[in-house]
Amino acid sequence: MVEIIVSVVIQVAKCLAPSIERQFSYVRDYTSNFENLKTQVEKLEGEIMSMEHAVNDAERKCEEIEQNVQNWLASANKAIVEAKKFVGDEATENKHSFKGFCPNLKMRRRLRKEAVRQLDAIVKLREDGRFERISHSIIPEDTLLMSNKGYEDFESRISTLNDILGALRNPDISMLGICGMGGIGKTMLAKEVARKAKNNKLFDLVVFSEMKKSRCVVNEDGFSKKFLSGALEEEEAWSLFKKMAGDYVEGSELKCVARDVAKECVGLPVSIVAVARALRSASIFKWKDALKQLRRPSSTNFKHIQPEAYKATALSYDKLEGEELKNLFLLIGYAYVESIDELLRYGVGLGLFQGISKLDEARDRVSTLVYKLKASCMLLDEGLPMHDVIRDVAISIVSAEKNVFTATGELFDGCMEWSDENAVKLYTSIVLRDIKTNVLPDRVLPECPQLKLFSVRADHQESSSLTIPNNFFEKMIQVRVINLTYMNLLPLPSSLGLLSNLRTLSLCYCKLLDISVTGELKKLEILCLRGSDIQQLPVELGQLTWLKLLDLRDCSKLEVIPPNILSNLSHLEDLNIGDNSFDKWDVEVDGVKNASLDELKHLTSLELQIRDVNGLPRGLFFEKLERYRILIGDSWNWKYNIWSRDFRIELNSKISLKDGLSVQLQGIEHLGLYGLQEQDVHNFVNEPVKVGSSQLKHLWIEGCDDALNPAELKRQEESLNDIQSNEIILEDNVSISNALFIEKLFPNLEELRADAKHIATNNSLFPEDLICKLKCLEAEFGAESPTIFSLDDFLQRFHAMKVLRIGGGRHAQEAKEKAENGMEVIIREVNKCFDLKHFLKQGSAIMDNLEQLNISECSHC
Repeated sequence: MVEIIVSVVIQVAKCLAPSIERQFSYVRDYTSNFENLKTQVEKLEGEIMSMEHAVNDAERKCEEIEQNVQNWLASANKAIVEAKKFVGDEATENKHSFKGFCPNLKMRRRLRKEAVRQLDAIVKLREDGRFERISHSIIPEDTLLMSNKGYEDFESRISTLNDILGALRNPDISMLGICGMGGIGKTMLAKEVARKAKNNKLFDLVVFSEMKKSRCVVNEDGFSKKFLSGALEEEEAWSLFKKMAGDYVEGSELKCVARDVAKECVGLPVSIVAVARALRSASIFKWKDALKQLRRPSSTNFKHIQPEAYKATALSYDKLEGEELKNLFLLIGYAYVESIDELLRYGVGLGLFQGISKLDEARDRVSTLVYKLKASCMLLDEGLPMHDVIRDVAISIVSAEKNVFTATGELFDGCMEWSDENAVKLYTSIVLRDIKTNVLPDRVLPECPQLKLFSVRADHQESSSLTIPNNFFEKMIQVRVINLTYMNLLPLPSSLGLLSNLRTLSLCYCKLLDISVTGELKKLEILCLRGSDIQQLPVELGQLTWLKLLDLRDCSKLEVIPPNILSNLSHLEDLNIGDNSFDKWDVEVDGVKNASLDELKHLTSLELQIRDVNGLPRGLFFEKLERYRILIGDSWNWKYNIWSRDFRIELNSKISLKDGLSVQLQGIEHLGLYGLQEQDVHNFVNEPVKVGSSQLKHLWIEGCDDALNPAELKRQEESLNDIQSNEIILEDNVSISNALFIEKLFPNLEELRADAKHIATNNSLFPEDLICKLKCLEAEFGAESPTIFSLDDFLQRFHAMKVLRIGGGRHAQEAKEKAENGMEVIIREVNKCFDLKHFLKQGSAIMDNLEQLNISECSHC
C-alpha cells in the first residue's frame, strides 16, 4: 500500500515541477538501496564467518594472524553491528509517519543517504577482505627444525633417539615422555627428535613449545611410553668439556686437574658447559681452587637439583667478572626477565649501572653484559632464557644472601607469607608469578624499609580477578621498581602516588582507566603501559619532568594524547608508540585536540607507526634521533625488529617520491619502500647522483611497476608540474629520488629485497657490482613477473651464492647465520611461476659454490 502511494505521488510531482521530481527521486531509490544493504550485510557476515574459521585453523597450527586480517575482522564486525542497528532499529521505527500510511519523505531522504554510505562501506570491506594470506608461521623452523645448535651426537644418546623416533611411528602410542634429572639434556634431545621428525616427514606439522616449569604439570601415568635420558659417559663428558674450555686443557700441566674438574660434573651437560666456560683460559691455580669448591658439600635447599649441578652453577656464578654482571645474572633469574627491554627497565630503576645517565648508554651496557652471560653459558642463545637448574641456583643465592622472596602461583600461600611481618620487613625484592587468585592482603602491607622491587604477574587467564587494595603501597617508602602485569587496576591505587622514590613503573597488559595519580611520581624515569586498555593520557603525566622512557606499544584503545604532555617531558629520550597503538596525531577526538608530531623533536629514540599514509603531515623532521623505527602505512608487519634505525613508507598514487613530502632522518640502516609508482622507478634510476655517507644495510623495495615508456612518462611529468617538487630526504640529506647507481649511494648495503622482475630485467637499477657485494638477496615472484622456465637462468648473476633457499610461499625461512665469504639467496612465491620446469640445470655452474640448498612448500617439486 505504501509503495503504491509513493508511485502516485511521484507521478503527480512530475506534473508539478522538475525540482520536486528530483526531491522524490530519493524516495524512489530508497527501497532498492535498503534491500541492497541487507543483501551485502548477509554476504559480509558469511565472509566474516569463513575468515574466522580460517583464522581458527591457522591458530590451531600455531601460526600468527596477520595484523591487516585482524584489523579487517574488527572493522567488518563493527560495520555489521552498525548496519544491523540501522536496518533493525532506525529504519523500522522512523521510516513511516501517520501510522505507516504516509511515508515521511524528509526522513526517507536522510535514511537513503545513510543506507548508501553504509552500503559503500560494506562493499569496500568485502573487496578489502581478499587476502593473499591470513597468517604466517611463528615456529622458529630455521633454528629448530633445520639445525639444532649445540646438540652433540653422543653415542649414549643415539639409541635413545632412535627408540623415540621408532615410538613416534607406532600408531598405538599417543603420548611419550623423556625423563631425567634437571640439566641432563632432555630439552636438547627433544629438539633433535622434533628436527628428525620434521625432516623425515613423520607428521604433517611438527610444533615445539617450551613450557614454564610452573605450568608443566603432567600426570606421568598418562604416558604410553617413557624414555630415560641419563648422564653422559666419562669420555663423552670429557669431549664436551674440552670443547667448551678449549684444547689447552690437554696440556701436561692442566690435564689431570681439568679431568678431575670434569668428573665432578658427574656427566650433567648443564654443569659441564657452565664450569668449562667459567674456567676457559684460566691459570692452573684457579683450576685447583675450583676443584676444591666442587668437592665441598653442597648447601642447596632445592631438593630436585643434583648437589653436583648446584655446586657447578654456583662456581660459574662466582667466576663472573664484577658485581654488575653478577647482579644482572641474579636479576634475570629471580625476576624471570624475558627481554632486553624488560631488563633495561629493571636495571635502570634499581640503579645497577654506575656512571650511566643516558638510556642509550644503559641499553648498550645491558647488551654487553647479556653477551658476556651467554658467552659464559649462563644464558641460552635465543632471547634471555635460563636453564631451570641455573635459575634455581640464582633464586637460592638471592634468597639466602639478599633477602629476595619469589614464588609462583601454586607455591604461594598469601595468608601465610604476608602474616610473617618480621620476614616481610627484611625483603629487598618480592616477585610473584602466575598468580591465579587474589592473594594480596586487603590491608596495608607491613613497613618494608628494604624493599626495592615489587613485581606481581597474574596468570593470564585470571587477570580480571586480581586487584590491589587502595592503600597497599603506603609503607613501601624505598621501593624503586614496581611491575604489575595482567592485573585489574580499576582504579589505580591512590597509595601509588606516595612512592616518592619510584624510578620504574610498569603496568603491562593491565585494565586501566585513570592514571592521573602517576603525575605525583616526580622521580619516575620509566613508565611502561604496554598492552594496557588505557584510552586517554592524563594531563598530569606532563609533570613527570624526569621521565626518560614512555612505552605505549600495543595500547589499541588509546585515542587521546592532549597537547603539551609530551613536550613537557623535558628529559624524555625514548618514546615507543608503535605496534597497534595511538596514531591520531593532530586531530580532534571527542572535542579534545590531540598532540602533534612536532612535540617529538627532542627525542633520541622513537618507535612510531602512522597507518593512514594520506593523513601524513608534510614535514617529519627528527634530526636528533639516534635510534628509531618509523613505519608509515598499513602494509608493514611490526613483529620483525632487526635494525636500530628503521624507516618504511607505503607510497601510492597520491603519496610518492615527488609529492612534497620531506622526512629527515640520520643513518638509516633499513629502508622499506612499498607501492612505488612508475614515475618513482624512473626517478630512482635516471636522475643525477647525490653521493652521501650512507649507513644503509637493508633495502626493501616492493610493489614496483616497470619504468614508463617515454611518451607515458612525459605525459605524467606534465601532470605533476603543479606539485611541489620536494623529496623524501634520507640520512645525511641524501635523496633516494636522485639515485642513478644504488651501490654509490649505499656503499654499505648488505641485504636487498626486491621483486624478481626488477632483478631479472633491470641491470641499471641493480648492477653487477652491487649484486656481488650483497650478503643476502631476497627475490619475490609476483603475478606479473616475467615468464621464467628455469631458476638456473635467473640465478646466473649470483656468482658468490653459497646458500639458496627456495619457498613456494611468501615466507621462505631465512638463516640466522649468514654464509661466510658468500651470499645467501632467498627466492619466495615460486608457486606463482606456473611455467617453471626445473630449478637447477644438470651440471649448472651454480652448484660449484653452493653449500646449502633448502626447498619448501613448492608445488613444482
